[in-house]
Amino acid sequence: MKYFLLIFIFLITSCSPPDPGTDDDISSPNQEREALDKNLIIKHSIFAWLMDDNFMDSINDPSSKSDEFNDSVYVKVLKQCSANFSIMYGNMEAGLLLGKTITGLDDVKEISRLSDEYKNHAYYFATRAYEIQPAESNDAEKATAINDEILSIQDEINKIYSNEDFIVLLEGNAQICIMIRNQNPNNKDYIFD
Repeated sequence: MKYFLLIFIFLITSCSPPDPGTDDDISSPNQEREALDKNLIIKHSIFAWLMDDNFMDSINDPSSKSDEFNDSVYVKVLKQCSANFSIMYGNMEAGLLLGKTITGLDDVKEISRLSDEYKNHAYYFATRAYEIQPAESNDAEKATAINDEILSIQDEINKIYSNEDFIVLLEGNAQICIMIRNQNPNNKDYIFD
């Protein structure tokens, strides 16, 4: 009987679920979503890019190929800004249809105004990326490639599960993008019919 009890206790302890937080713990779908969200936020946060050591080193070391690196980072930021504002525009358009945005805004005039503003920003940043990115092919192929990259960024950002993280990323990027746009001498508004 002792052996039976000992084996029974051993089986129960070895088959019980692991304590939360241990390596044996199987991640829940919420934990997986949080990890995915965190990775996407880091990947698409302009602030994180600008704080990257490689970027800062290229600025502080004039002998490095900083112009090439900074140009590529700048074009990447322009594409990110375009994708960011395209998503924000889409959210405002959805808010017009649903009567309320993801942020809780329900004033139709304000939603419409922001929709126009975000559309303007999205178009501006895509146009600037097109103007600056070196042409590796003809203009139509270059425009298609830039558009595809922007759509790819949008698709990834739209995978963020948490509405709070989604909004924080978009609004944080938007602040940096607007600062970039305001410092650009080619800061013109676009008129849409």
